Amino acid sequence: MTPLQGSSPGRTGTTELPSGPSSALRIVELEGTDRDRALPALQESFEGIYRWHAKRTLHRATWVRAALDGGAVAGASVLEQLSPEAGYVYYLFVGASKRRRGLGKLLLDDALQLFRARGARLVWAAAEEDNLPSIRLFLSRGFRKVDRDELPLQEGGLGAQGFRSRMTVVHGEILLGRWVEGEAPSGTATVAFRGEPER
Repeated sequence: MTPLQGSSPGRTGTTELPSGPSSALRIVELEGTDRDRALPALQESFEGIYRWHAKRTLHRATWVRAALDGGAVAGASVLEQLSPEAGYVYYLFVGASKRRRGLGKLLLDDALQLFRARGARLVWAAAEEDNLPSIRLFLSRGFRKVDRDELPLQEGGLGAQGFRSRMTVVHGEILLGRWVEGEAPSGTATVAFRGEPER
């Protein structure tokens, strides 16, 4: 895993990446109409209703973090703080010509840093059940498949209504979640994702 170096990601933060083959890359916050710079990579990444929703969410989400390659947006993450304790990765995408270079991992690591800095305890994401590259990416960063009826969905003030109204998980998608620090915080011994030991 390539550690991100530089300033802590925030509303206007920039994350400088280490020198090497990707030394021209940096991750920045896109705000306002500047978010339109991510549209070419977004359009290469989604079709149909997903493309429509991703474009809509691009302008409504709290944060859009973009990986810039020589000034052009190579990929981006679209992120939301659902509550003080819970973050959500709405979308994470990389343009077709920039894939298989580790940009997805860099963007996801940056998102986890941002949520950690904002005090989130849990981070959620969803992926189409047949999107194996996306699922593998999340699993590689400590996410686990979460059944919709599991107790952690109630963490962070997200009861059933909060979950359904703030996160968009549709038929054919799986829900993924992880503790920000890799394990359940103390005092949550009864909360465990299925398949993991209770802490």
